[in-house]
Amino acid sequence: MKAFHQPVTDVEADGAFQRLERFQHVILAVSGGPDSMALLVLAAEWGRRQVSAPALSVATVDHGLRAASAGEAEFVAEAARRLGLSHTILRWEGEKPGSGLAEAARLARYRLLERFARSLGDRTAVVTAHHLDDQAETFAMRLARGAGIEGLAAMRPERTLVDGSTVTLVRPLLAFPKSRLHATLEERDLGFVEDPTNDDMRFERVRVRRNIAALDSIGISASALATSARRIGEAEAALRYAEARFTETLRLSFGHEVFAALDREAFSAGPLFLRQKVLARLITRYGGATPAPRLSEVEELTARLQDARNCTATLGGAVVSAGGRFIRVWREPGRLAQPDLELSPGEVRLWDRRFLVATTLQCSYKVTVSPLGPENYSKISNHLTSRHRLPARAAYALPAFWAGSDLVAVPSLEPFATAPFGTAADVVSVVAISASH
Repeated sequence: MKAFHQPVTDVEADGAFQRLERFQHVILAVSGGPDSMALLVLAAEWGRRQVSAPALSVATVDHGLRAASAGEAEFVAEAARRLGLSHTILRWEGEKPGSGLAEAARLARYRLLERFARSLGDRTAVVTAHHLDDQAETFAMRLARGAGIEGLAAMRPERTLVDGSTVTLVRPLLAFPKSRLHATLEERDLGFVEDPTNDDMRFERVRVRRNIAALDSIGISASALATSARRIGEAEAALRYAEARFTETLRLSFGHEVFAALDREAFSAGPLFLRQKVLARLITRYGGATPAPRLSEVEELTARLQDARNCTATLGGAVVSAGGRFIRVWREPGRLAQPDLELSPGEVRLWDRRFLVATTLQCSYKVTVSPLGPENYSKISNHLTSRHRLPARAAYALPAFWAGSDLVAVPSLEPFATAPFGTAADVVSVVAISASH
């Protein structure tokens, strides 16, 4: 038997799952397909070999998209019970989108897993069965879109499950090809369920999978693609380090999350790639719920900043304004699609995917949160210091708290205020999402 088709050995599994030892609880995300069933049995066997393994449990997300999905979840539940592991079914309920279903299902799956993981306490990890072939397919799909280094970098063995979460996603099987996971099941005579969408050519990943198999005859194998992804990932890690050192030269400040400012001369002196990275991150940080810009758009704006002495541009929901000494970035008011929010005492809500807005339990009335806007800004601008050189337009999209027609507070502007301009600033608050992570 060729090594490529041999089952995963106990020694290999012990090495792969070693990174799980630091967690208190590990959730195995198992759909019932062959890859995740291999994960299930390998992890269960690993746990029995360890003296002090973390608590292991199994979760299956039932997306409710096929009639067979409920039965498949029960199949996993029975397999988990035979291995001595508890099992939970997480159901994606509610209306499903008419387009972009695969991506919506993926996001829903991770949200459900994240919520379940948090319910089990701190130091909980979610483990998936992503393998070497998945790595190759992802690389090929991103290559087809003209992705840069960050896009082509390999899937990491570990990352945050969802943005802003404390739950870790772990992929311990990335070094193993799919054929070895299948061989692991065959050796143990374990069954699995077949998802018909895995053969549906309407899905991009299925088409890519078929074509990668065809390329194998000329040496462009899944293993070769995964190796390239890994090496690009290593280069990307080095570039992240270089970006951090470059950022240290920029005198970058975040203006209490109202606006960012950086030294233009230091920015212009940096390598082109690092300038693009810094600019893209700032646009994403201040662009709120607006979709991030494409790489080509960031490239064009970076070139424009290099050529024009003074310029102002909008991109990705952010305004980028360059003067003689500084480049500033803030939220573009015209792209803010955040509806007004009504907050009851003690309630916390998300604003523009940038801020958590809240009232305290001591607040005895409902509060409305709406964008400050230019008219209301002009009414309070005389209470703001000019020492910080706050761009007026940077304030227009900030959340302002109102009780009827009375301004309660604009917490984001409090650090710039020379005198209070609200009536009850002590019962409301704003926390910047980016600053908290």
